[in-house]
Amino acid sequence: MLEWAGIPPDESPRRGGPYGPYEQSQRLNLYHEAAQALLDSGAAYRCFCTPQRLELIKKEALQSRQTPRYDNRCRHLTSSQVQDKLSKNLPFVVRFQLPSGAHSFQDLVYGWTHHDVASVEGDPVILKQDGFPTYHLANVVDDYKMAVSHVLRGEEWLISTTKHLLMYRALGWPPPAYAHLPLLLNKDGSKLSKRQGDIFLQHFVQSGYLPDALLDVITNCGSGFAGKDGERDLSI
Repeated sequence: MLEWAGIPPDESPRRGGPYGPYEQSQRLNLYHEAAQALLDSGAAYRCFCTPQRLELIKKEALQSRQTPRYDNRCRHLTSSQVQDKLSKNLPFVVRFQLPSGAHSFQDLVYGWTHHDVASVEGDPVILKQDGFPTYHLANVVDDYKMAVSHVLRGEEWLISTTKHLLMYRALGWPPPAYAHLPLLLNKDGSKLSKRQGDIFLQHFVQSGYLPDALLDVITNCGSGFAGKDGERDLSI
């Protein structure tokens, strides 16, 4: 679709490049190395909580009208307790330990932002039981290993950026610059969903839209430009 739009990536699974491989399933060793480094430094830990316990925590929070969050129980396991569970081949995930306190960073769109994520969220999972990373770990590892200088992404990731920057710090890696851009919305102001089949680029290709027309709409709607043009939507 990028090639159809006339903006082919400099590197990709099809084009190759010096920072491959470009499919995450082929980069698992990089994620495991980063997760192990975080475990070794104490910035991450193995969590053995069962899905049943996590579901119970969620139900209790909802009944109390609170936001569900992991209670960081496994953060306090001793080394001997961890080894005992590992010897029993108990399944686990790896969680990143969120430091307490507010952390600031400068976004290229929103300016200085401050978030104390540890006060509202539990420690996030960064490596799942199947050995695949969550987005939190994958984006940090991929961006650093691929020498990405600037990250432009949707504003819904603005709060999570604090977690990612904390992970960069724990790994001793310099972070890229971040810019969070407005989301494309439906007419009623709701977020576009991938369950809406007509928002896929293939739909516009099959409907005869020209690449330049689609790029014009997306640029004006999602760039953060002020004024009338920024208020257009995909229904035009």
